[in-house]
Amino acid sequence: MVGPLVITLLAAATACASPAEELADASSVKPRTLTVPTPGASGADPGTGGALSKAELKRMLLKKTDMPEGWQLDVGSDRDDEEPPAMSDDCDRLGAQSNPTSGMYHVLAKASIVTHDPAPGGKAYAILGAGLTSLSADDAGKVIPTVRDLLPRCVNQRVTKDGMSGLLTYRAFDFPHLGDETLAFEATSRTDTGQAWVHSIVLVRVGTTLIRIARVNLTGTTPQHPDEALVRKQVEQVLAGPNNAG
Repeated sequence: MVGPLVITLLAAATACASPAEELADASSVKPRTLTVPTPGASGADPGTGGALSKAELKRMLLKKTDMPEGWQLDVGSDRDDEEPPAMSDDCDRLGAQSNPTSGMYHVLAKASIVTHDPAPGGKAYAILGAGLTSLSADDAGKVIPTVRDLLPRCVNQRVTKDGMSGLLTYRAFDFPHLGDETLAFEATSRTDTGQAWVHSIVLVRVGTTLIRIARVNLTGTTPQHPDEALVRKQVEQVLAGPNNAG
């Protein structure tokens, strides 16, 4: 729910502990969840193209009680809009396009929640995040098709950043169709030093609202997909609108 589940090999790698521990420091690994800020029309319907405000998105967002029992809330998950990232290859473009808060799109509003499965020493076994982003109708319609087109172009790609290197692979996985559009995919990172982890992300578009649910397994490359019931609940709350969400 990393950046915010921004998926770049080295961004996550710099927060990982030694290969023997295969854990990540929960204070420094924050999945970039699908979320973003600024004002919108009060009470707008997400399915009609009306912009939503941050307050409205927060009312529709999943709560800590919706997350797995025992998981801890990461405070300060929401961040201001970022500058568009430097992109040198298709993997860079894919990572940026799959997360609207990366600066690729003009975000109208955002809200997010990030939790982690605590491990000894202030570390984490896994991260789970949910985010809602309000975009223009044009931008909202671009995100999922663009990510889908880029997925086959990032397979076993070598990534090097800040003195760390490894391989990054994206692939789609099956998930029920929800909302107007749905796309589910994984990003597996393997560093040259032996560390490995996998992001599993589900994107759902409901009108001009983009839902992003992401789960990161920080202990290896076995995918831990977001629970279908959790994703369905988030979609249902967006469809219900800010004045009717649970």
